[in-house]
Amino acid sequence: MATNYNFTLPTVGGSANTWGTSLNANWTLLTDILDGSHATLVVNIDNYTADGLTITNNDAVDNPTTITCETITIQGKVTEEIYALGTSGTQNVDPDNGTIQTISMTGSVTIGDDLNNGEFATLRITSVGTDSVSWPSMQWIGGAEPTLDASATNWVHLWKVGGTLYGSYIGASS
Repeated sequence: MATNYNFTLPTVGGSANTWGTSLNANWTLLTDILDGSHATLVVNIDNYTADGLTITNNDAVDNPTTITCETITIQGKVTEEIYALGTSGTQNVDPDNGTIQTISMTGSVTIGDDLNNGEFATLRITSVGTDSVSWPSMQWIGGAEPTLDASATNWVHLWKVGGTLYGSYIGASS
């Protein structure tokens, strides 16, 4: 449920107890910023900036924060983070590291499940050769875990819904 705040703009040049010309002008600018009609102005509050269209956490590295929105419209491209997992042993797939994760195998690999409900990751697995991949407890679309191509690039989607990990083998590319 949204909370609405209403502000009354004081009258410029009103009585001695009104806010005065400077503050009145600033409220007008704030209105323009929030409705997006004055794109050259920016508000900065506690390391967040808002220009009517964009909210940016200027301190995201040291103080990451989740911003909840009802609707997000993206114009332009979305770039996925690519994360290189290790080459052998247990490799935990965690979308927080990137939604595309790669494994260039030099030995057998055990895939670990660090996905939360609603998360999704794509795996790129190469250099399988004679090594094996062990999968966590999961449900495979099509019923059985895939047989990876020993010499090609293998692509697998993983996602979690209702506490169950699902997987789908996309296929192999050369």
